[in-house]
Amino acid sequence: MAIGMNRSSFGRNSTSHNRAAKAGVFLCALALGVSVSLAWTPSVPDTILLPDSLGPLRPGYHLAFGSSTDNIYVASESSDVMVVDGNQWGTFQRIKRIYTNAGIGGALLVAEHNKLYCTYPSRGRIGIIDCVTNDTVGSIPVSTRPKLLCYSSVSDKLYCCDSVNRRLWVIDCASDTVRKVISTASSPVDMVYDPTTNRAYVATLGAVLAISCVTDSVVASIDRAKSSRGLCLNKRRQKLYVPGSRYADPETIYVVSTQTYAVTPMTTATRGIIPLLACNEATDRLYYSAYGCEGVEVYDCVGDTYVDYERTPWYEAEAIACDTLHNRLFRLSENHLSIYDCVTFDAVARHSVGMSDPYPVLELDPARYRVMSANWSPVGGAGKLRVFDYKHDTTYRRGITPLCGWTGKMCRNPATGRLYCGWGGGAAVVDEQTNRVVKHAYGVSGNMVHSRASDKFYSSSSYGLFGEKSGLGVVDGPTDSLIKIVGLGDDRWQLFPSWCPIGNKVYCFASRGARLFMAAVSCSTDSVVWERDMYDLGRWFRYLDNGLMLCNHSDSLALIDPRTDSVLVDSSLAAGGIYAVTHTRDG
Repeated sequence: MAIGMNRSSFGRNSTSHNRAAKAGVFLCALALGVSVSLAWTPSVPDTILLPDSLGPLRPGYHLAFGSSTDNIYVASESSDVMVVDGNQWGTFQRIKRIYTNAGIGGALLVAEHNKLYCTYPSRGRIGIIDCVTNDTVGSIPVSTRPKLLCYSSVSDKLYCCDSVNRRLWVIDCASDTVRKVISTASSPVDMVYDPTTNRAYVATLGAVLAISCVTDSVVASIDRAKSSRGLCLNKRRQKLYVPGSRYADPETIYVVSTQTYAVTPMTTATRGIIPLLACNEATDRLYYSAYGCEGVEVYDCVGDTYVDYERTPWYEAEAIACDTLHNRLFRLSENHLSIYDCVTFDAVARHSVGMSDPYPVLELDPARYRVMSANWSPVGGAGKLRVFDYKHDTTYRRGITPLCGWTGKMCRNPATGRLYCGWGGGAAVVDEQTNRVVKHAYGVSGNMVHSRASDKFYSSSSYGLFGEKSGLGVVDGPTDSLIKIVGLGDDRWQLFPSWCPIGNKVYCFASRGARLFMAAVSCSTDSVVWERDMYDLGRWFRYLDNGLMLCNHSDSLALIDPRTDSVLVDSSLAAGGIYAVTHTRDG
């Protein structure tokens, strides 16, 4: 995102008026003893580039991590890679942006060489990034439009699929050179690697291909399953689960033997738009859900039979993943991350993530007891990476990193000469002298207000295991760090704070259960000093020049005296809401 600040410009008027204006400028210049050019050129707006702006993310291909580094890499379909500090005791803040100057089709971290491989579909190349220096160290020319990647740990080879020229490129990771090119006959749509057989399985529009990573050749073509996305392996049972095509056979899961390539169809109980599969090899359970389904189907992997349908709350599933090591199933719905025990299917934890965008990325890192979720919204382009810890059957947010979408209001600190551009989980701190982002302030949202008397910022902030509590986040102006959360209620979106210089207070709305109320928080003590019940939802507060606070809640206006925190007037004015209000300075 770029913030443009245009300087003033002249309008076009009559010829005589323009002539008089120019004469006035010329005479003024003579009086001052300076020369003035009569020609005017529009000034170029100053632009502040916010570095955490990324384009669309795609599930399964744009979130990379590995055992060789603590960093988390988030790649964008438009261009560039964001490097996030994923250290156990780290801040999970962005530590670098790697400029690729090209959109990324897929990203894969190969821990054996501590390198990140990225496909550049518009350039026909695979970029290589050193995960120690986080610098681009080379690229490999491959094909017309490379996208999918998978790695053979047994053969130390990288496999790259091209969706246009229908080829599979085999890369030697030791030398980063092309060893062979394999024809796939049809456009690839998904790929997975099986270490037990050392084969890669490529789902194309016409069949599922089994590729030997020893001979780098097609050893089987399974044409019964076509156009399949979301391949899922059970290595223990030597089975590959292939969802049916969303158009031809959306209610079918094909079970493929990785030994004989025999295919057995399995009919699902529910039907959704995009099938989601996850497998627990320890309990031999396959979990199926789909975008459009509110539950999870459970299948026995031994006999491939239907076991149960577990109706789950919190809307339809958008992503599921399974931690076989710790017997945990993760389900990401419209706005909640839920964790289930794979044996009892009891919900052991749940966390509100406030994520309403379809097709988010959900990845597990069982070795670190870490679940990561990243999303990007086509509306406004907002996106963020959330990292949760689930070691003790609880989830708590380890960190949140802005990826894109600086859509919040801007706020300025005149004491430090810094500008704050907010988003849903923090703010970019911009130095007005250099117009550069110098820091990220976390724990606050885009609706920030500044107390000039205390040099502190206030905005909505949530806390609690499931994000069920909310309050005012207090950010220290000199250090740009969160120092306190003033508890208010349970609905973070009803705050809308406004600063009042009289009494140095912040007025806001809040709710607690069914109760709606307005509150005043002292900026000196950062504590609630006044509350008053309301009968409808709050919209905004505004400080008036005559020393009063104006409050708009639904179709009513209230006038508050901040000296006594008393409501002078509270009357309904317009059914259906008030859309515009202005105030004359004479009161």
